[in-house]
Amino acid sequence: MASSSNPSLLLMGRCSCQGQEKCSTSILYQLLNQGCQCGAAQERAKLSLRVTSQAASEVLLKTMEFVKKLPSFLALVLQDQAKLLQAGWAPLFLLGLAQEKVDFHLASPKKSILLGILTEKQQQQGDSGGQYREKLGKAKEFLKGCWSLDISTNEYVYLKGIVLFSPAVPGLLCPHHIHYLQQEAKMTLQEHLSSLHPDAPSRLAQLLLTLDSLQAISARGITELFF
Repeated sequence: MASSSNPSLLLMGRCSCQGQEKCSTSILYQLLNQGCQCGAAQERAKLSLRVTSQAASEVLLKTMEFVKKLPSFLALVLQDQAKLLQAGWAPLFLLGLAQEKVDFHLASPKKSILLGILTEKQQQQGDSGGQYREKLGKAKEFLKGCWSLDISTNEYVYLKGIVLFSPAVPGLLCPHHIHYLQQEAKMTLQEHLSSLHPDAPSRLAQLLLTLDSLQAISARGITELFF
């Protein structure tokens, strides 16, 4: 699914402060730190938030299109479809970010204007922004884990199936059938790995362990960070 049209969260710019040299600026990392406090810096920081949100929205749209094309998902009753999407959209979205190679970087805890914008409401309530840095760190750690494994397109498809068809979601009408679909996705992934990576028997365990790290990232946290 990755292509030349992949959204990028990297924004480079030049500071217009008098006497200042070029400032390297990237989303969620060194984006116009406090050493560059001109109006242009503030505006670029605000613009970067819109760029981040737009790129994230594109990945989320692709994720929903992927789900809508799954016959096994569409065959489920509407209530189960809704509950699975409600429970799984955030981890599916993060898998989409990893597959599309959308990168972002952690900001300096004390010097990022962008982080200050993100955490303005929390700071007004006495929060130092630590919660946002923790959420950013967990998301970044997950992406790095995926990229270190060099996951293929087919592997991402099977991993998304495992995440989507979770029988543990409360209130499902057909949990046993959904459990069957999840097991089918796991078995298909295992067969795929056996044929393409016969010399790497631990790859399945590595991929599933990476999925486990998604449990530490909440849907609310993803919403706050990207939308």
